[in-house]
Amino acid sequence: MKFHMHEVFPVRSGSSKSFTLTAPLQSSGNTNLTQTLTALREEDPAFSKVIHAQHVERGQLVATPDDLAQKMYVLMSGRVNLICTNNEGRRLVIATLEPGAIFGEGALDNPGDPSTFVEAAEPVSIWVIPATEARMLTMQYPILGWGLLQTYGERLLQVENSLEDVAYKKLPERLATLLLDLAEDGDVIKGVSHQALADHLGTYRETVSAILRDFKRQGLVELGYRRINLVDSEALEEIAGIAEW
Repeated sequence: MKFHMHEVFPVRSGSSKSFTLTAPLQSSGNTNLTQTLTALREEDPAFSKVIHAQHVERGQLVATPDDLAQKMYVLMSGRVNLICTNNEGRRLVIATLEPGAIFGEGALDNPGDPSTFVEAAEPVSIWVIPATEARMLTMQYPILGWGLLQTYGERLLQVENSLEDVAYKKLPERLATLLLDLAEDGDVIKGVSHQALADHLGTYRETVSAILRDFKRQGLVELGYRRINLVDSEALEEIAGIAEW
C-alpha cells in the first residue's frame, strides 16, 4: 500500500510547536514516524509521562487479547506478528508489523477480536499507553491517529494478499514465497521453526516439513535447527511465480 501524503501534525491543541511527517509509514516512513515520536517524547514531559517502554524477546507474548482491548502499542523497533487462533487452537499469522506500527485500537472504545494476540517475531522495543491516556493523546497528537490508520491499511493489505495467495496458489508456491520474504542477506533464514512457517500459511507443521524436505531433495534448500539456507533462490522464485524474465 503506497501513500503519497504530506502532513503537518500539531503536537497538541493550542501549541505553537509542530512536527512534520512527509513520508509513508513503511520503510523509510516508519523510521520517520519513530523518530518523530521519539523527539516528541523528549520534548514534551506530559507525553513522556504516560509512555511505558518495554523490551520483548523473540517468541514472547507482547499483548494478550485483553491487553489489546485496554492499551495502545507503538512499535519502535523489531517486528511483531498478529496471531489469531481457532477453536482447535490452530494459529494463523494475520499480519506482520514493522517499526512505526500503532495497534491496540481497543483502547479507543473498539473491543477488537477476542482471539487475536501479538507475539514478537524478533527482539522488539515497544511503547505501551493505557486506554484512558490513549484516548486523550490521540486527540492531542494527531500523529498517533495517523499511525493507527496507516497500520490498519497495512494489515488490510496483508490480509488481501494472503487471501489472494490462498485462492490462486498451492502450498509449495506460498511456502517458496514466504521463504524468499524471510531470507536475510538473500539466502539465510534464522530462528524460524517449521511451526512458525505453518502459522504464517495457515496449515499444519507436518505439511510444511514435508514440502521443505521435498525442496531439500530438489537441492533448493539446506535444513538445520531453526535455520534454512536457500541454495537456489532462482528456482524458488520460479516456484513462487515471481521469477523475472
